[in-house]
Amino acid sequence: MLSGGHRLNQPKHGESFFFFYSLTLFMIVLVVFPLHAIVNSADLPPTRPLLHVHAIALGAWFALTVVQTRLIGTGRTGLHMRLGTASLILVGIMLPLGIWVSYENMLRTGASQIFLVNSVNVTAFAIYYGMALGWRKSGALHKRFMMLASLSLMLPALGRVGYVLQLNPYAVVPIWLSLLLALPAYDLIRERKINSASVVGLALSVVYLGVLVLIGPPAE
Repeated sequence: MLSGGHRLNQPKHGESFFFFYSLTLFMIVLVVFPLHAIVNSADLPPTRPLLHVHAIALGAWFALTVVQTRLIGTGRTGLHMRLGTASLILVGIMLPLGIWVSYENMLRTGASQIFLVNSVNVTAFAIYYGMALGWRKSGALHKRFMMLASLSLMLPALGRVGYVLQLNPYAVVPIWLSLLLALPAYDLIRERKINSASVVGLALSVVYLGVLVLIGPPAE
């Protein structure tokens, strides 16, 4: 059974790390997707309301994680929990939209990897999000699983960095790994041991990356 430390209704320490971690993810998404749209506008699908809703829902998730970590850091656990419940609605919109947009992109480009990779991302997100809900009364586990859930959606954003800079598709993987390893590194620095949630994240990430390598990048 996973062990996690402080409960949500107890005083928190070290929340600034999770606030800045979530803020980093949000800023990457906020900057990279518009930049890619500007630089590679000729390669983008036709603009439709569905794409706008998808972009808003995805951006809202990352913005929500910033707000949630800030609320915990300032002791506003009641509002944090209410927004956490409301996040079920956002996730219920965001995940199906992501799959549908990826499916349409696969039909448009003929590259099945787009759909397969994003299906893996959505599956990883659902696993971490489910664990975060399951251990929502353990603050140490809950917040790490939420960060891992957000991280599972980051490769598409980082992939846009590769497109903009015309890099090999795998060139952005070290960036993603750096974000992943920041969690156990923080555990070791602050707690002198790796939290159970971070261990789970490391183990599942081996499987996750292995599946993505088997799928391969989209054809040039």
